[in-house]
Parts: sequence; C-alpha cells; structure tokens
Amino acid sequence: MIQEIPLLISGFEKPFILNIDDQISTFNECLASFPRKTELLSTEFLHTIETCPPEGLKPFYASLQSADGKHIGFFLFQIKYFKANQSIKSLDQEDIFCRIHKKLKSLVANLVEFNTLVCGNLLLTGPYGYVIKDEYRNQLSLIYQYVIEEVQGWLRAKGTDTNVILVKDFFDYQKPLEESTFHSFSIQPNMIMELKPEWQNFNDYLEALHSKYRIRVRRAIKAADKVIKKELSLEEITLLNDDIYKLYKQTATHAEFNLLDFHPNYFSELKKNLKDSVEYHSYWMNGKIVAFFTLIRDGMELEAHFLGIDETLNKKNQLYLNILFDIIRIGIDNQMSVIRFSRTAIEIKSSVGAIPNLMTCYIKHRKVINNTFVPYLLDFLNQKNDYVIRHPFKTSEDILLPVANLQD
Repeated sequence: MIQEIPLLISGFEKPFILNIDDQISTFNECLASFPRKTELLSTEFLHTIETCPPEGLKPFYASLQSADGKHIGFFLFQIKYFKANQSIKSLDQEDIFCRIHKKLKSLVANLVEFNTLVCGNLLLTGPYGYVIKDEYRNQLSLIYQYVIEEVQGWLRAKGTDTNVILVKDFFDYQKPLEESTFHSFSIQPNMIMELKPEWQNFNDYLEALHSKYRIRVRRAIKAADKVIKKELSLEEITLLNDDIYKLYKQTATHAEFNLLDFHPNYFSELKKNLKDSVEYHSYWMNGKIVAFFTLIRDGMELEAHFLGIDETLNKKNQLYLNILFDIIRIGIDNQMSVIRFSRTAIEIKSSVGAIPNLMTCYIKHRKVINNTFVPYLLDFLNQKNDYVIRHPFKTSEDILLPVANLQD
C-alpha cells in the first residue's frame, strides 16, 4: 500500500510529498507526466522486473510531489542481498602471489554480506534510477539524498535494515553526488558505439575498418556459415523458455563478476510486456538453438540486453563475434544512432568499434564510522584489469589502457 510522507528539504520553503510503494502501477500517472525519454524507465519494463525479479532482489519506487500535487520526480529503488564472495568468480592464476591475493580477497569478501539499498537498476548499465523535472535538476543532489534517507527510514519501519546504499551509474557529465558523504568509484565501463550516418548498410561499416579487422569480420562470418538465424515471436520464446534460460545461465556462469541470477521466466515476460520494443534473435544448428541475444529499442538507440551462448560451440563457430556483428547490422539497417553494448568483454567489444565510457557509482554506509573505511574496502575488492582497447577504424590505433583510465 502506498505511503505518503511529508518531506521538508533544506532550502525549500514548502514541504514536499514523498510517495513510496512496491507496485509500479501506483506510479503510472507520475511517469506519464514526464516526456518519455527512455524505454528503460517505462512502466512496462519495470513491471517485468517486478513480476519476475532476479533472485534476492526486490524493487520498489518513490515519487516526489510539490505541496500542490505536481509531479517533480520519480525514483527507482531495489533491495539486494549481497554477498561478495558469491559474486566474485575464481580465476585460474599460475603466479603464487596472484593466488595469495585472490585468497585474501576471497576471505575479506566472505565477511562482506548485507542488504543493499540500490538507487538505480542492477539489470542495466547506465543512469536509469530516476527522472526529475528540469527546473529541479540543479537541486538533484540535495533532493536525492533526502529521498534516500527517508526511504531508508521507511524500510526500517517495515523491518528491513539497509545500512549500505549504492547509487548507480552516471556518466562524467552527471555525477550528482560528488559533494556529499557518498564515496565515488568506477567499475567496468559502458561500451557504446556510434553508428555513422553515412553507413547505409553493413558493407559501409566494413569499408570503414582497417583491412585486418575487415578480414577478421569475414573470417568470423564464415565460421558461422552453418548457423541458421531467426527472430523469435512471443509464442516461440515461451515455448523455448527453458532452452533460453539454460543458454543465459551458461554465459552468466562464465562471467568474472555476476551480481544477479535471473528469474527463469524473465525473458518471456520481457517480450510480453515490451512487445515490439524488444527483439529476440536466435542462432540454430542441427535443429537446436545454440545462442540468442536481446535488443531493446530505446528511441534512436539500441540497448544490447542479455544473451546466452552454448559455450561448447562458441569458439569454433565464432558465435559471440557474430552476435556483435549482427547487432551492428540491425542497428545500421534500422538507422539507429547508437548501440549500447553494456559492460564486460571490453576488449572484444572495442574491436568492433565500441568506445569505453567510464561510469561513476556512489556508495555509503549509514554508520559514520563504517563509512570512513568504505574506500579502503572498495580498493581491496575492486576487480582491476588492464585491457587492450582496440581502435578498428582506419583513423585510429590500438592502445593499452587500465580500466580506471579508459576515458583519458
């Protein structure tokens, strides 16, 4: 049931009204009052997560109104039980010092478990945690902090303690909580590709590549010449639900850092709710589905959502590379402007033309003394790697950059 809470924010003469509920349908009118800017904050998408949430995740929502009832902002929250050692995958390391460091990291991670209040969406990479009216944007930092504090109090009253707050993800030009008691940190970047307006078809994209990358594309396509490709309808997705989920689990299991374990019915529910705004593309061999990928149409941009691959067939048939190329082909054919490839597989995504965009997150412990040690814990647990960032187009060169400096 929705709860209305008077909220007095420093610097504002009149109190606001904060509405909190765990049903997205409660906020239909609020979201409708904002110009639709992204499919990823639509009631249809959020209803999908609410209906089929990942294991250990509970979404809820808040809206802010002025004293006279005008909608000012909408905020997405998720509660996630987090245990670091379950999320960090064990990698084979030959060097004894690497193994010792990994073990120490694992021991510390075993101690790191808590309910986290997430401001944003753990299913996505990007700033999809709020929408606010333009005239209040300059006061976003202050408003956000007051809303978060009130939401924590509401949760405690309901018996849920969330001492840790995670606010995610922001591009460089945003960073709303820099002047606050939150600690900023960066994790793997969002790999984003701009589609040039002069590319009228996939061949135009190929012609823009260095010859060695163009040869690589053709070699990968040839490796998958026995693959049959098909876009799936809702009925087919529902019928193939178990196979799709198994493929997703194979890929998720191989990921180095995996926060979520999706609900088995998430993929069919997503298609049912988003309809033509989401596409499911499948790869088949010998009458069996061996890979799939999902694309969400977000205005003139494509969001590459989750995928799944039969890992035993991936290398020989270059399935993952073909997925990347097919996403680019679909983007060009539909005259999209941008493809958001999300995190992970940084090097291979850069090799097809995606550029790393570092994302800033914020974290805070509610207890002041514990909050003092958060930066040290982050530094210890942070997965730091160097990546060769490929520049496949004729006007660029390959360089080696640490993930923390990818945007420099």
